[in-house]
Amino acid sequence: MNQYNPEDVSNTEESEVEDDVPIIIDPLSPISPISPIMSSMSDNESDSSEDTIVVLRQEEAQYCRLLGAISALHDEVLKTRVLQCIPVPVMQASQLPLLVHFADFRPHLFHKKLYIDPDVFDCILDQIGGHPIFVSRGNQPQLPVAIQLAIFLNCAGHYGNAISPEDVAQWAGVSVGSVINCTHCVMVVVLDQHNQFLNVPGEESEDMEMA
Repeated sequence: MNQYNPEDVSNTEESEVEDDVPIIIDPLSPISPISPIMSSMSDNESDSSEDTIVVLRQEEAQYCRLLGAISALHDEVLKTRVLQCIPVPVMQASQLPLLVHFADFRPHLFHKKLYIDPDVFDCILDQIGGHPIFVSRGNQPQLPVAIQLAIFLNCAGHYGNAISPEDVAQWAGVSVGSVINCTHCVMVVVLDQHNQFLNVPGEESEDMEMA
């Protein structure tokens, strides 16, 4: 055994002071919650801890794979920017020209489509044709008033599936948005000129008696 020598201690202290090197004491690192303490754990506890570590690692790997799949799908959507591509557009064939033929030769078919007679249609057209609602305010011109009135009357005279904007658009050969705009425009005119369109028959008239 080495004997205690006070001169060695004094020499060591003087050398540390002369070198002026700070003394750094590292704190004790905390014990990892994952690493088992073999001295204080039984065999069963060590086995359960190892099983827990394996499960955690499996869940972490599954989570990483899920994040990778989400990232790949995100990149694919950014590249395509189209979720559903329709290869061929829906064909539309306007049947509005048939109304002219029906008005001249088949009035009952004209009435079946618009629920009014051709002469009544002409009277309504003359009444609403000059309304400012039909004046285009942009670069895109509106449809002729006769077409807008025909679309509105077709919508007003039918119900159920036959009145859906898609079916009316295919019948008229226009877009769904045009069907909605035409219906709104004609409705505005009808409400604006309500008193002129509404006619109450006299008390002694045949129409009142039938009513």
